[in-house]
Amino acid sequence: MGKPEVWVLTGQSGAGKATAVRALEAAGVDVVDNLSLDLLSAWASVARAGPAAAVVDARQGEATAGLILPAGVRVVYLTASDPVLLRRLAESTRPHPCSAAGGPAAAVRREQELLTGLRAAADTVIDTSELSPEELGQRVVELVAPVGREAPLRVAVSSFGYKFGPQVEADWVVDVRFLRNPFWDPELRPRNGLDAGVRDYVLADPHTDELCDRLSELLSWASTHYAAKGRRHLAVAVGCTGGRHRSVVVAEELARRLRAENLEVTVRHRDVGKPDPR
Repeated sequence: MGKPEVWVLTGQSGAGKATAVRALEAAGVDVVDNLSLDLLSAWASVARAGPAAAVVDARQGEATAGLILPAGVRVVYLTASDPVLLRRLAESTRPHPCSAAGGPAAAVRREQELLTGLRAAADTVIDTSELSPEELGQRVVELVAPVGREAPLRVAVSSFGYKFGPQVEADWVVDVRFLRNPFWDPELRPRNGLDAGVRDYVLADPHTDELCDRLSELLSWASTHYAAKGRRHLAVAVGCTGGRHRSVVVAEELARRLRAENLEVTVRHRDVGKPDPR
């Protein structure tokens, strides 16, 4: 069974750390908020029956930038786009830990600088920009305290549009822009990849079937090794130009094939509802 995992929960102000803490506590995880960096090693070495998490962030100032994590401590880093962070901070009554840097935008930049090392050390980065509090809580609990010590690897397949940028939390990013594009068919343009006509159009490209075959075979092989290393979550992002046609079809098809390999798979289409300015 091994020693229970200990985690550092970190990230930017407004990214959802308080939401994550509430979800972990509700799941029975021992959580310490704003743990002093001087106590981190001792806390990590305490004998315990289950997983534990400590919140470490920019509230501890310059010391955060030079933090060296104890061996065996895993890190989950929460982030969001700058506009989302600024909006959430405007709605918050809590002072920003880097408010001395200047206005809100300057505070966000300074906090990012202080947390650069922790982000680089993170086992998992979660972009909360478009996650509901319930989705964020579920993701963090699945990561830190999965049900059963032999919990299976969960694969999250998502589609996105490159014009909106790939998901920051993606472990694998797949570019499908080389497939033929339904956008240039006037009849298919207003539809999306969940439509049968668009799906048939994309799958009729012989490269689509070969791509999905190769990807599913590689991901199925890799997932075995990820799971053996204790990974609980793998994020695969499939991108096309606008995130409405090709990436949606390939994400759905890839998920279908991975499920046939007995992998636990969820699917999300981030940009399918966004208008295409072209």
